[in-house]
Formats: sequence, C-alpha cells, structure tokens
Amino acid sequence: MAKSGAGGPWRKRPATILWMLSIGQLISWGLIYYTFPLFVVPMTQELGWSRSSMFGALSAGLLVAGLCSIPVGAWIDRGHGRKLMTGGSLLAAVLLLVWARVDSLPVFYTLWIGLGVSQAVILYEPAFAVITRVYGPRYKQAILLMTFLGGLASTFGIPFAQLLIERIGWRPTLEVMAAINFGVALMHWLFVPGPREEAVPIAAPTLPAEGTTKKNPLAAAVRVPAFWGLVVAFAGYGLAFSAMSFHLIPLLDDRGVPIAVVMAIIALIGPMQVVGRVLLMAGQRHITTIQLGALVYFAFPVAMTMLAMGVSDVYGLILFAIIYGVANGLVTILRGMSVPEFIGPEGYGVVSGALTMPTNVMRAVGPLAASLAWGAFGGYTPVLWGLAGIMLVAALGFAAAARLSKRQS
Repeated sequence: MAKSGAGGPWRKRPATILWMLSIGQLISWGLIYYTFPLFVVPMTQELGWSRSSMFGALSAGLLVAGLCSIPVGAWIDRGHGRKLMTGGSLLAAVLLLVWARVDSLPVFYTLWIGLGVSQAVILYEPAFAVITRVYGPRYKQAILLMTFLGGLASTFGIPFAQLLIERIGWRPTLEVMAAINFGVALMHWLFVPGPREEAVPIAAPTLPAEGTTKKNPLAAAVRVPAFWGLVVAFAGYGLAFSAMSFHLIPLLDDRGVPIAVVMAIIALIGPMQVVGRVLLMAGQRHITTIQLGALVYFAFPVAMTMLAMGVSDVYGLILFAIIYGVANGLVTILRGMSVPEFIGPEGYGVVSGALTMPTNVMRAVGPLAASLAWGAFGGYTPVLWGLAGIMLVAALGFAAAARLSKRQS
C-alpha cells in the first residue's frame, strides 16, 4: 500500500480524511447536539410534557456519553474508528426516526440514552483521536481545521432545523435529520481509516516507563500529575459551559433584556467561536499550548464575572458574547492539543476519553445544578459568581498541568 503525504499507509489521502471528518462534525454537532432546545416548545405543546422532564432526558444522554468515553477511546486506539463512527451515525439516524414517532416519555429517555452513546463515538474527541492517528506530528494543524469547520455547526444546524420545524413540523424535521445522518454514516464508512492502517507516530515526550505502559497507556497516564490538572481544567469548564448554554436565555429574560437583544447575543456567540479559531489558525506558529490555555482560562472567569456584576446593556452584552464565544471556540482546540503535549502520545484515544468522561459528566450536572442553585438563592447572580469561581479553579487546574508537564519533561 502506497505511503501517503502524512507518512502513513492510508487508503485515502490524509487531507481527504480530514475534510470528510470535518464535514461529519459540522453535521453531527449541528443536527444532534445543538438542536435539542428547538424541539422543546413544540413537543410540550403537543405531548404535554414539562420542560424539566425533557431536559432530564438530555442530561441522561450527556451522562451516558461521558461514561462511554474511555472504552470508545480504547477501541479507536486499536484502529476501530471506522466501525465506531459509522455505527454511531447509523444509531443516531435510527434514533432520530424513533424520536419522530415518540409519544411516551420513558421511550424518549431511552432514545436519548442511545443518542448519548452515539455522541460518544461521533463528536470531537473520537474524531481527534482518528486525526491524530492519521497526521502524527502534524495533528495540531489538522485539529485546527476540523474545529474551524465544526465551529459553524450551530450556525448551520439551528437555523436549518428551525426553518424545517416552521415549514413542515417537528416530526418530519427529525425524519429529514435522520436521512442526513444516514449519509454521514456512509461518509464515515468510506473515509475513516480501518484497523489495517497503522498510526503515524507523534514526536512528543513519552509516558513514564513502568513496564506496562504499552499494554495499558491509561494506567500510565493517570500516574502523570499533569493528567489530573487537566481533569480539573476541563471538568470545570464542562459544568460552567452547560450551565451557561441552557440558562443564558432565562437569565437575560429575568433582567428584562428585550427578546430581540437576547436572540442577537445568542446568535453572536457561535460566530465568535469561529473568529477565535480563525485568529488561532493565523497565529498558530507564534502561540504555544500553554499560552493558549492561559488566554482561554483568563477569558472565562472574566465573562462570568461580567454577568455576575449585572451587565445587561447591549454593548456590555456584546462584549460578553465576544469574550465568551472566542474562549469557547478555543477551548475545544486546547483539549485536542494538550493530551499529547502534556501527557504523551501513547494511547491518545483512551487517555482523551478518560479526560472527556468527567467533562461530560459535569456537562450533564451543569443545567440541573444551576437550576437548583437558582431556586435556593432566588436569582441568578449567586449562580454566576459560583460559575466564575468554578472557572478560576479550572484555570488553576490547567496551570498546574502546564507546570507539572514541564517539570516532567
């Protein structure tokens, strides 16, 4: 089998694999992850379910996605990315068809648990693991391109789904989304490398030699102190991100912000993620992973503090959306880069999955925790100060990981 431009014996050109996987990320994030809130109102109107019970299904799915992260990463490390990602997209398509016909809340919870499994094998972390196997030492540039296209997911998915819901209703919209995901499954089968294609090695610091490192890279990774710093950094981010994602609209509504302004601020956050990634692509040769992390984990507490201090005017909210959006766009790239640089390249998939699991668990906890805190304190201001504090702790976790990784090197 001929060698590819990236130095590995791939059946397809690495650039083709990257573009197809990136398109898959755009569709999967856009149609499976971001569109859930669009179906809440029409489903509550038709089926009479409460919003809290519906968001409970979403939380259950996110929790399952987190629990699946480690075994998914281990399977990708063994070269089974094609089967996993193809199967995940097929499962998503079938479950969207089930969703289109749902009239039972237990069935809704069951299908969302299944969608959690699907997300565990088709979203960024599995795709990062595949791309790292394909590109080897050039993984940073590849991840940048993938996340740049993936950053447009909400810009594509939310308007597309909302237009369909308005024109044909929520059930036919889910059928259209299912058909598109069947196409993504075919794309994964054709372009994701299989077990016969060997991974391109990454020239990076290796994990400590413990005799069993090659057999169990996760066991070696958890002995690296930097690993636990990254757990704190990304789990804290996951909780704050999900809490903000589902509570920003009611928060601004409580403060009397006009609905048109609220929608404009929400719409601005997505493009700002892309702006952040474009700026990073332009300056990637001049910024290290540690510097990128310092920027991200400085921006998040600032954004939370702005809201906690009562910012509600248009210009203040625009500034918040810019800071928060840019930081949120960069943290995804930071997650993909920090594993091989801070911990080592061995077992990228399973180690990345181990970091993703607590992050997704915290994502599942975030909306519920924020709701309980809002009820206990009678408002969002204490919740926002709490989220700012959590992001400061997350920043300390990243700083510790960076310092410990340099000391180990």
